Amino acid sequence: MPSITVLLAALFLVTSAVAQQRMDGDLTSTPVRGSVHVLVMPAAGNVGVSVGKDGVFMIDDQFAPMAPKISAAVARLTDKPVRYILNTHWHGDHSGGNATFGGQGIVIVAHDNVRTRMSAEHFNAFFKSTTPPSPAEALPVITFSDRITFHFNGDTIRVIHIPGAHTDGDAMFYFEKADMLHAGDVFVLYGYPFIDLSSGGSTAGMIAGLDQILGVIGPETLVIPGHGPVVRRDRVESFRAMLATARDRVLKLVDEGKTLEQVIAARPLADFDLEWGKSFIKVDQFVTTLYNSR
Repeated sequence: MPSITVLLAALFLVTSAVAQQRMDGDLTSTPVRGSVHVLVMPAAGNVGVSVGKDGVFMIDDQFAPMAPKISAAVARLTDKPVRYILNTHWHGDHSGGNATFGGQGIVIVAHDNVRTRMSAEHFNAFFKSTTPPSPAEALPVITFSDRITFHFNGDTIRVIHIPGAHTDGDAMFYFEKADMLHAGDVFVLYGYPFIDLSSGGSTAGMIAGLDQILGVIGPETLVIPGHGPVVRRDRVESFRAMLATARDRVLKLVDEGKTLEQVIAARPLADFDLEWGKSFIKVDQFVTTLYNSR
């Protein structure tokens, strides 16, 4: 049975052959603001990279096969070493390179629950798949429960836990001087979001997490989503509005005594489908998640 790491590679994809083609695709590097760049490869999470006199501070490391390309992209930005890698959460499209980089002695940092999830076999009900424990070198060696602060490359980086949102180990990363935030998969722009209920995620937690993000950022803050282009506050607000409205519509039908099948048949999100229904999460699956996460 394939692992969730393999299945998550199907973001935006139709077949496993296309997935493999995308995973072998180009990795692009774009400056964001201050010391921060974003490394992007379709189907994998956005990698944030701060480069400067102190070295390299990296947020996420995509799928395992991308590690050599990530290393090459970083080497084109600086000759300084990678000092820290921080995971926004435990999914393999964001932490798959941990084993490679951890094996090189790079310090991996994440929330307590990331290490816990990666340390044990995990069954995911959405994908009906099992992920084996990660090797020791892939595990975070520094973990935190609520927040941790780095003073690095002339910036202050606030790392803050977002509880029970996309997963139970999500974190956001705010660069104070650059006024830039990496949101991980609490905020994504591929369409209806994947809320991983099997990993402690919840709809209420996602909305609360977006409120946490909105409480930190201003109108000109640049936001790197877990997937998608760099945007400003207004896109976070529109994503939050969609999610809250979708949740409220589904719960209204639940309160009326509708079964899951009846809620799906009522098509409560029909007006959202054109804009948000293009991801690997189909509308019926998203409605099911909203139904099951109250």
